[in-house]
Amino acid sequence: MTDALGGLRVLDLSWGPAGALGVLLLAEHGADVIKVEPPGGDPLRGYDGHAVWCRSRRSVTVNLKDPAGLEAFRRLAGTADVVVETFRPGVADRLGIGYDALSGANPRLVYCSCPGWPEGHRREHRPGWDALVQAASGQQWEQPGWRPGPVFLAVPLPSVAAMWLVAAGILAALVDRERTGRGRHVRTSLFQGVLAYTTQIWSWVPDGGSAYHAVMAKTHPPGIHQQMVFEVADRRWVHVSMMSGLPPRRSMDDVVGVGAEPTDAERFGMLSEAERAEFTARRTEAFRSWDRDALVAELRANHHAVEPIVPAGDALGAAGAPHPQLAANGMVVEVDDPALGRTTQVGVPVHLLGTPGAVRGPRPAAGEHNTEVFGELGYSDAEIARFTTAGEMGAA
Repeated sequence: MTDALGGLRVLDLSWGPAGALGVLLLAEHGADVIKVEPPGGDPLRGYDGHAVWCRSRRSVTVNLKDPAGLEAFRRLAGTADVVVETFRPGVADRLGIGYDALSGANPRLVYCSCPGWPEGHRREHRPGWDALVQAASGQQWEQPGWRPGPVFLAVPLPSVAAMWLVAAGILAALVDRERTGRGRHVRTSLFQGVLAYTTQIWSWVPDGGSAYHAVMAKTHPPGIHQQMVFEVADRRWVHVSMMSGLPPRRSMDDVVGVGAEPTDAERFGMLSEAERAEFTARRTEAFRSWDRDALVAELRANHHAVEPIVPAGDALGAAGAPHPQLAANGMVVEVDDPALGRTTQVGVPVHLLGTPGAVRGPRPAAGEHNTEVFGELGYSDAEIARFTTAGEMGAA
């Protein structure tokens, strides 16, 4: 059966997760993705995550500072449907591989640029690392943390959002190409990615009021959501949701066996600080007396939404079998990486009926497909060896 994106060729010049993961969504639905790396390979290959970002594609190395390498890349781009790059604005043009240079010879080319900062931004020529975009966009200030003031976000929100924008922008341009016959220059950035959250769940902290901080805070005393995380027996943990959509048959405290209790938040809030502290201590001890699985079953039977809190590795099967739902959805796969060996990775997150997508193979070695790809363009082994290594021009 033909894959949804079978026959589509993508050249991936990106560094970092945003471009690579955006392209991965295309690769695992059938696109022929060729990762184009500098001689010696992508500088981020040392990151363990690179094994996931850059799987399901082929790899070539090209010295773009060598005229022969530049010409070879341009010939390869003439066979492509999509080019993806994450250089700072203006760099691709200076290298001779910008949109104008490539689309002149290949008018149907969809060219996607995803730098850290968008073209025209006052920071466009500064380093665009995810953490710096977090800082300059306000994300580190807006998110409540364990103390007043800004906090570093462990989740790379700019890259995560930009990943989806890369894939969506490319697919939109490909659909438009069917109508117009021409490609487009798709532009996004990590900065635009992180700002996409402002239209969704991002709250304005200065006007948030006490209710906002009470719900979100990770400080001490903790916010409401943090108070719904409980330790149970054997140093295991559960999270009880604030709502389940069903009327509870018994209160949470009644199920757990706290004893004499205010069973709802309204009455709890009417207690004095000392009374709340005393009751919270009793609730904490009651939870610690329960076996996790037994408590989860009992709370669910009484219409409380609850889930065990487990390490991410356990969900993927590090402690045995993966979570049944992840396995059923094909979201846990075993991949033999050439550098790391047998690895457990997250599978394809978007399924299409009839063509669900699949991991196409592990991350290739840098330049693993030089002869295969450039040989198809008519280059000899000697010519390929010249422009795929650093050489004198690359050193300059």
